[in-house]
Amino acid sequence: MISKDTSRRYSIQLSFEDIRLPPFEDILILGKKCPQGKVGVCKSFEFLIPNEFEAFEVDNDTVEAVFINKRVLKKIDKDKVMNVLRDKVFPFVSENEILKVDFKLKVYYESIEGEL
Repeated sequence: MISKDTSRRYSIQLSFEDIRLPPFEDILILGKKCPQGKVGVCKSFEFLIPNEFEAFEVDNDTVEAVFINKRVLKKIDKDKVMNVLRDKVFPFVSENEILKVDFKLKVYYESIEGEL
């Protein structure tokens, strides 16, 4: 005879958070063979967040394109951003992936002088 277990218990761990679309803010790097491709990502951006990102084609073995938020480009030149990405991020990008990059930029001045 099988007895019913009347002392069953359960536990739930639940968490949730707000997200924004797209689920990244600063930079997106597309590998050469990523399934969505540059055109697909561009079209998605036009629907979700028109005129917020600028796309740049890349001449690299594994990277096809980089999308940079225009607010980043207001603070720092595109070429400087791309140099940082080439040196520090591109070596870690696989051909078939899309990589999200958090690019936190802090601008500061050593001293500002003038007459009172």
